[in-house]
Amino acid sequence: MESSEIIGYVDPLISFPGDKPAVKVSCTHSTFTSKVFRLRAGSSLPNAPAISHQSIDAIPQQTHQGTSQFSHIGSFARIESWSGPGLDVVQSISISLWCQPTLPSESKHEQFLFSSIDVGQSVGFECLLDEDGCLHLRVGGPSGIQKIRLSTTLIKNQWCHLQFTIEIDPGIVSFKGQSKPRDVGEQIAYFEEKHRLAHKAHLTSDIPFTIASNSCKHGPSPQFQTPCSFNGKIDGLKVETTSNGTVHTLLDFDFSLDIPTDRIQDSSNGLYGKLINSPSRAVTGYNWDASQSDWTRASYGYGAIHFHDDDLDDAMWDTSFRLELPRDLRSGCYAVFVDDGKTTDWIPFFVKPDPKQSQVPPVALIIPTFTYAAYANEHLFDESRTVHFLAEGRDIDKYSKIMMKRPDLGISLYDSHNDGSGTCYSTVKRAILNMRPDYCMWLFNGPREFAADLWFVDFLEREVGERGYDVITDHQISECGAELLKRYKVLLSCSHPEYPTFAMLDSYSAFLHEGGHFMYLGGNGYYWVTTHDPARPHRIEVRRAEAGCRTFGLPPGNWHHSLTGEPGGLWRSRGRPPNCLFGLGSCAMGVGKGAGYGITPEARSHSRVSGFFRGLQTEEVIGDFGLVQGAASGDEIDRLDYTLGTPRNAVMVATTKLAGGHSDEYMLFNEETLFPMVDTTGTTSDKVRSDIVFFETPRGGAVFSVGSINWVGALAWNTFDNDIATITRNVLQDFLAHADDADRRCSGQVAG
Repeated sequence: MESSEIIGYVDPLISFPGDKPAVKVSCTHSTFTSKVFRLRAGSSLPNAPAISHQSIDAIPQQTHQGTSQFSHIGSFARIESWSGPGLDVVQSISISLWCQPTLPSESKHEQFLFSSIDVGQSVGFECLLDEDGCLHLRVGGPSGIQKIRLSTTLIKNQWCHLQFTIEIDPGIVSFKGQSKPRDVGEQIAYFEEKHRLAHKAHLTSDIPFTIASNSCKHGPSPQFQTPCSFNGKIDGLKVETTSNGTVHTLLDFDFSLDIPTDRIQDSSNGLYGKLINSPSRAVTGYNWDASQSDWTRASYGYGAIHFHDDDLDDAMWDTSFRLELPRDLRSGCYAVFVDDGKTTDWIPFFVKPDPKQSQVPPVALIIPTFTYAAYANEHLFDESRTVHFLAEGRDIDKYSKIMMKRPDLGISLYDSHNDGSGTCYSTVKRAILNMRPDYCMWLFNGPREFAADLWFVDFLEREVGERGYDVITDHQISECGAELLKRYKVLLSCSHPEYPTFAMLDSYSAFLHEGGHFMYLGGNGYYWVTTHDPARPHRIEVRRAEAGCRTFGLPPGNWHHSLTGEPGGLWRSRGRPPNCLFGLGSCAMGVGKGAGYGITPEARSHSRVSGFFRGLQTEEVIGDFGLVQGAASGDEIDRLDYTLGTPRNAVMVATTKLAGGHSDEYMLFNEETLFPMVDTTGTTSDKVRSDIVFFETPRGGAVFSVGSINWVGALAWNTFDNDIATITRNVLQDFLAHADDADRRCSGQVAG
């Protein structure tokens, strides 16, 4: 590589004290050093808190050998020990399948439909598309691999049935194809041709049979490897041999089986294959007719898998070294700081609370690790991609520049694949460069997600002390449920808790029903249906359906999650809008200057809420400043809406409409609009606003919600010396005091 570069990731991303997670580093220099820090504020913006990461001296600085590491991207299926001996003694072999190419002529590399070729031994067979979308067949022989260019060119997004027959001796290859019309104006096309090989076919191969690729390689490489995966869907692949007039089935795959897994089933001989790099399952096949849109209920139509040349599930980098986390290490956000003498990187990881700790602090900060996974290595700034924002005039930071150079780092749930189809899965088993303490988000020229959430960490360190709170994660809550949350009196969200699972919503509901206190200190929260498989904890799944603020939409028939079968889309569309639990729901977004809040008369006169304003210099407009977009309300915002489930006893504490409101750079989300679609911007719609709400729950709990991603940027303004920080501090103290009172009342009742 021309320039110095060092990046990495920790696997697993989340550990317990005492664990030994692996650190995987790619470094262009021969050596580098490492040091572990506990993270606090990490941005160097003017008026922001000083960078104050804490060195963990119990883990000494070390020196390591450096090497460049690149992942093999692209999904495929691999079947071990599939053929057995004797393929060369059969009379013929036939391979048939349905395929739908989605990028036949623009991928800039060969795309393989199937392969068993062992180049070193000149045996096997394979089929591929060249860079023009033309089919090729390759067959082993005594003098090397024999190559046949067929006259058929596949058409983008058109299903086609292909059948290849290889007669071993005298060495004749036959091809038949039949297209499926894409619309009522298109006719069926038929293809047929024969070719004679120069030599007898040598087919017996000891290497695995692969579908959608010709390579079984799945590990690190010292340089980028051009992918060879097929872009498109494959359905109904079958391999048969003929001997003495008898047909024997070697492989017959039904991809509609085992959809929630990474396994494919052969129905003929009981063989199984493994899917690599998580291609999309639960997608419509060649025979889908729209009679059933739920794969869990369908008897046909879901026998396809959609492969992509940019899929990535596990980077599989070699371990550079392992951390030995002290057993008394506090839960929190940490990073391994690596330095090769010219370049550096902060490689984050998270430490869960020790379940055996004798004293549990009253407060927990919920780190939205599913949000970080969803946005992982987002490329919306890249105008060469199908899905992008106009980034002209915006600063692209060093991490985004590396992402553009390193396609092997994968894409996010906001990016389309190279073939234009939407992403469904994301993984944390890779270097996630926009999850760094000093990351600057290109759209706002400031911190977002992880980098911004570290201001909450800094705030809590100041307010309740290092032993006064725990850090827990989305992953933990999804896996452990309400039993984890009930240990705490007060829960704080971070700035953008967008991606909860069903189990997480159940856990929050149970926490509130039992009298817990919750501070929702962000915006656009609890929005998209998310699934997470504890057996593969690095992976999440999201299906963008017919509504929601999204950069793409998946086609009908592809809206049910493969991991669980549940419908995707918005939680609002599933009957679980965030309003029901937190009083607010996401309504609008903008990239222009934000807005402050005006305090409502009802809040000033409320016996409890009025205490939230103690110490304010003004009780008129608050938060008309901030480190991101210049105000407390900005980016994605939420509002109170009783029709969507906001509790009837909720108090509107403040609203941006009383402080001038948002500009027309802020627009309603599409799920908020009906015909006629007018008055959808900040100055024309009453729905485009950010509200602060408070309500109490029947068992003594309460919820305080702020309705803005950028609340944290105002919280941290002037090193937490401002009215937003004062209100947040007052609410936290109020919630802790009321929780203590409830405990005393409970103890008194038990004693009595």
